[in-house]
Amino acid sequence: MKEDIKDLMLNNVQTDDVFADSGELYDHLDYMGGVHEIIDSSIDVYYYDLRKWAVDNYDFIDEAIESGLVAEGCDFHTLIQVGQYVALNAEAIELVEELFTEHNGKLFNVREVA
Repeated sequence: MKEDIKDLMLNNVQTDDVFADSGELYDHLDYMGGVHEIIDSSIDVYYYDLRKWAVDNYDFIDEAIESGLVAEGCDFHTLIQVGQYVALNAEAIELVEELFTEHNGKLFNVREVA
C-alpha cells in the first residue's frame, strides 16, 4: 500500500504545492478519492482471508461497530471488511504522515531562491 500511496503523491503533488501538515497532504491526495480507492482495493474479498485476518484484528472490528460504520444486521464477513477498512485507513494516515516527513522540501513545499 505504501508504494501505491507514494505513486499517488508523485502524480498529484507539484513542487510548488504547500501543505502545513500531513493531514492537508492526505486531504489533497484523497480529493478525488485516490487514497480510498487504494484502501478499497486492499480489502479482502475471500471469506477465508477475512476470517484469518479477523483472528488477530478484532479490535478494528470493534472500532468499526462503535463508530457506527456498519449497518445493523450486516453479515459477519461484511463486518470484517469494515474492520479492515478501519485498519487500512489508519495505516494510510500513518503512511501519508511518513511520506510527508520524508519528502517535505524535496517534492513539495519547495521554496524557489531567486
